[in-house]
Parts: sequence; structure tokens; C-alpha cells
Amino acid sequence: MRDPTKRFGRYLQRWWDAQLQAADDGGPLRGRDVEALASEFRRAAQFEVAQAAFLHRRPDAATAAAVVGRLQPPPSEGEAAVLTEALVRAGSSAQRVRTVTTAGALVTVLALVLRNVLRGR
Repeated sequence: MRDPTKRFGRYLQRWWDAQLQAADDGGPLRGRDVEALASEFRRAAQFEVAQAAFLHRRPDAATAAAVVGRLQPPPSEGEAAVLTEALVRAGSSAQRVRTVTTAGALVTVLALVLRNVLRGR
């Protein structure tokens, strides 16, 4: 199986290239804060297995910094800090969503089983 960190790194590089091409006076991040970027990464993870696999592993700051550190051309120190924190927050949120979804599915299955048991009486 492919390494999710490397696959996510390729996605992040494509994303970074697009940000640099669309950059204006606000820089590549165009004034977006950590929460806005984390939300963008979470939305991307809904549609791409590579992003989801990386974020669901809930990357720590060192792992996120390593992925951000491989971007070419490298982001400024401030941009790197914002991107790293955004990846950590996106991973944390993705893990919470996954846990809540799993719990919801379990409750639904238990309710269906209970309903079928009670109908059988």
C-alpha cells in the first residue's frame, strides 16, 4: 500500500502550486487563517482517499511540518506555520467526524435490531 504521507504531500504540492499561481498582493494564502485552511483541507478529504487517509491518521505537528517542508518553492516561515497548524487541525477534525459517524451508524444498527426484536414478539 502506498504511503499516505507521500500521497498527501503530492496533493499539497499541487495545491501549493495553484495558490502561488493565483496569488495576489495578499500572498499565496490570501489572508486565510488556520481555520479556513483546515476547513479547505477537510473538504478536499471528503473526495480524495489520499487526503482522507493522511488526515484520519491525525498528523502531529512534526509530521505536518515535514510535509509542508517539502513544498517547492518553500513557503515563508509564517506561511509554513499556518499550513502546519491547519493540517494538524484538519486531522483532528477529520478524526472527530469519523468517530461521530461511526457512533451514529452503530446507534442506527442497534435501533434497527431492537425494532426487529420488538416486532417479533
